[in-house]
Amino acid sequence: MGRIVQVCMGTVLMGLGIQVIVTAGQGMDSVSTLISGLMQHTSIPFGRWSQIISLLFLGVSFLYNRKMLGIGSVINTLLVGETIRWVQPLIERVEWLHGQLIVSFFGFLIMAAGTALYLAADLGSGPLEGMMFCVCSLLKVSLQRGRVLLDFLIVLVGLLLGSFVGWGTLFAIFLLGPTIQLFLNLGKRG
Repeated sequence: MGRIVQVCMGTVLMGLGIQVIVTAGQGMDSVSTLISGLMQHTSIPFGRWSQIISLLFLGVSFLYNRKMLGIGSVINTLLVGETIRWVQPLIERVEWLHGQLIVSFFGFLIMAAGTALYLAADLGSGPLEGMMFCVCSLLKVSLQRGRVLLDFLIVLVGLLLGSFVGWGTLFAIFLLGPTIQLFLNLGKRG
């Protein structure tokens, strides 16, 4: 039961971090960049797109290696989008969060800490992390390199759909994977 609580806490932190990043408006994480591009062409809200993309990534991970998935994968898939939907109206009302690069940076730290927390519970990979592990396994690269490559490709698709890139996006592409790994390593020491 404790590990399920850990997955839920990590997932909520991750959703909170994502919404802080989006509100800061300095560029988003890779999946948010993709969702922003998709929203240019549909009326589906951000949180719902998050769930759709998560289910798609989860399906690919399941087909590649179903052993990576577990109850934590399902919790993460459903709860990230719901968390975003719950906190979006609250966070967007806080004026000083808008247009601040430092706020974006803290959003990424929250997101990375949440990701590491739910991964450390070892109840299954989240959708994007499952895709990351697939890329790492297929290409025989480290977690950091696999995450950089995956984030880059997702951002590229988001750009082609009409999204934008900012400093936060570059942070997401090049530093999110290593930051998640840093939090995982700190958790193992603690």
